[in-house]
Amino acid sequence: MSPRPFRLALAAACVLLCAAGTARADDVPSSRPLRWDPQWSHAGAADYVLGGVGLGVLGAEAVWLEPQQPTLHWSAPFLFDQDVRDVLRGSTPQVREDATVASWALLGMNIAYPVVVDVPYAWSRYGKELAWDLFWQDAVALSLVSATDLALRNLVGRARPPVSECLAAGGSASQCLGSNTEATMSFPGGHVAVATTGATLTCTQHLSMHLYGAPWDAVTCGSAIGVDVTMGMLRIVTDNHWTSDILAGGLLGFAFGWAMPLLMHLHRHGEPGADTGILLAPVPIAVDHGAGIGVTGMM
Repeated sequence: MSPRPFRLALAAACVLLCAAGTARADDVPSSRPLRWDPQWSHAGAADYVLGGVGLGVLGAEAVWLEPQQPTLHWSAPFLFDQDVRDVLRGSTPQVREDATVASWALLGMNIAYPVVVDVPYAWSRYGKELAWDLFWQDAVALSLVSATDLALRNLVGRARPPVSECLAAGGSASQCLGSNTEATMSFPGGHVAVATTGATLTCTQHLSMHLYGAPWDAVTCGSAIGVDVTMGMLRIVTDNHWTSDILAGGLLGFAFGWAMPLLMHLHRHGEPGADTGILLAPVPIAVDHGAGIGVTGMM
C-alpha cells in the first residue's frame, strides 16, 4: 500500500470532518460518567488557527516536499539500532510485506479511534459541545504532528536501514538511493509519531474526562498503547526504520498527543479575567528544497 494515497485520504477525511463539525451547539455535557472541570476551556480560536495551520502546511508539504528526495545527512545505525534490526527484521520479503500491511492497519486504528469512535460517542451521550471539543483536540494534535514529522524527516535526511546497509557495503549514493523519494526519510518514524499521537490523545481524553467510566477508560487507553507498541515493532520488522527512529517518533507523538489537549484545554485557567499566558506551539515550515520548524504563539 502506497503511503501517498493514505495521506491524501487522511487529509480529505479531515476536511470532511471539519465541515461536518461546523454546526457547533452550546449544550452542556451530561455528567454521567463524564468528569469535566469547570475551569477547563472549550474549543476556540486557538484551535481553529492551529488546526488550519497544521492542515495547510501538511498539504503544502505533500505537494512540494514529497516528490523530492531529501538530501542524505545521516546513514549509520545508532547505539543498539543494528542489534535490534538483526533480531526483528523480517526474514523474507513476504514477511516484511505482511508486516507493512499490518502496520498500516494498526496506524489507521489509532488515528481513527479518537475521531471516528469517541467524537460520535461523546455527541450522542454528552452533547455536541463536548464532541466539538474532542474533535478539535484531535484535529490540532494530529495535523500538527503529521506536518512536523514530515518536516523533520526532510530536514534530518536519514537513510532507511537497507540504504544504510548498501552504503556500508561500498555502494555509491546514486546506486543505493535510486529514485526512491522515501529512501532518506527514516527519522523520526512517521507511522509511530502519528499513531502515538492518536494513542496518547485517547489516553489523555479518557483518563482526564472519564468518557466511558471505570474500568473501560483504562482498558481503552491500555489497548491503544498496545496497538501502538505492536505497530512500532512491526516497522522494524518491515525494515523501514531503525529502533532510534521508532523511539523518536514515539516521543514526538506523545508530546503532541499529551501537550496539545492538556496545555490548551485540560488544565486550570485561574479566575475569570486572569492572565492565561501564551501558548507556544511548534509549526513546521516548508520551503522550496527542504523544511524546518518554527514557533507560533497564541494568547
